[in-house]
Amino acid sequence: MSTVQSAEPQAAVAIVRARDTDSILLIRRTERPDDPWSGHWSYPGGRRESFDATPLQTALRELHEECGVELFPASLERTLEPVVARRRRGPFMLVAPFIFHVDEALPTTVDPEEAVEAVWMPLSEWQDATRHRLRPVPNMPENCLFPAVDWCAHPVWGFTYRLTTDWLGLFAAGSLEAAGAGVARQVLDFLLASGLRLKSGWQPVATHSGANQSADPMIQTTRAAVVEGVIPASEVLAHFSRPVQAYPAVNLIEVRPELVRVIGLGFEEYLIRAE
Repeated sequence: MSTVQSAEPQAAVAIVRARDTDSILLIRRTERPDDPWSGHWSYPGGRRESFDATPLQTALRELHEECGVELFPASLERTLEPVVARRRRGPFMLVAPFIFHVDEALPTTVDPEEAVEAVWMPLSEWQDATRHRLRPVPNMPENCLFPAVDWCAHPVWGFTYRLTTDWLGLFAAGSLEAAGAGVARQVLDFLLASGLRLKSGWQPVATHSGANQSADPMIQTTRAAVVEGVIPASEVLAHFSRPVQAYPAVNLIEVRPELVRVIGLGFEEYLIRAE
C-alpha cells in the first residue's frame, strides 16, 4: 500500500480493536454525492479541520461524532504510517491511521448524516482467505474487479480493504511486486489458453521523457504485452472472480475486448493489449 512520510496528513481514521471479541469497528457511510467514499464500509474518520491540533485529535473527534464512541489519547496503541486514499474525482488524500485498543466492543450511536450503521467485525473474517475474492463493487464499472470481503450484504473494498490487509500483514512486504506480476502472467496465460496468440511479451512502457505512460499518478511502473485476437472479456471476468481460497494479490483487474489492465499491490501496472 502506498505510504508517504514527508507530507502532512489531510485526514485521519481510527482503527478501534476490541479485546473481548478481537473485532474492529467499521461504519457504512451514508450515501451522499459529495462523499467520494459514499456507501463504503470504512473506519471512523474524516478530514482534519483547522481546530484539530494534530491528526490524532482528528481521529478521536471523528470517532465520537460518527459513532458516539469517546476515547482518549491514552487508548492509543500504535500509529501507522500515513497512507494515500484514492478518490474517483479530485486529488488523492493522505490519511493518518491510528490503532486503539478497548477492553470490549462498545455500544455505538451513529450520526445518520455520516453513517447508516456501525458494526464490530471479527478479525477472523479478514484472516480467513476463503472470504476474500475479486469482484465487481457498487457504483463502479462491471468490467472492473476489486479485492473485497463481503460483510453484512455489502463488500468491504477500496481504501479500507487495502489498509486492513496491509496492517494485518497478509502479504509479505518483499513480495508485492512479484505478486502483481504473477497475476498479470496468469491473465496472459488464460488468454493464450483461450486461443489468442502472443505477439510480444512484457516490455516497459514509457513516454518520450522516460516516465511511465499511465494517466494515474499512483502508478509507479508500467509493462505491456500484446496478443492477437479479441479478448473474451466475460470469460476473463468470470474466471478471475471465482473463489480461490487466497488473498487477491492485486488492486484491480479491468477487462475490455481490446485491453486488460492489472494494477498490482505496489500500484505497478500491467497492460495486455489485443491487436
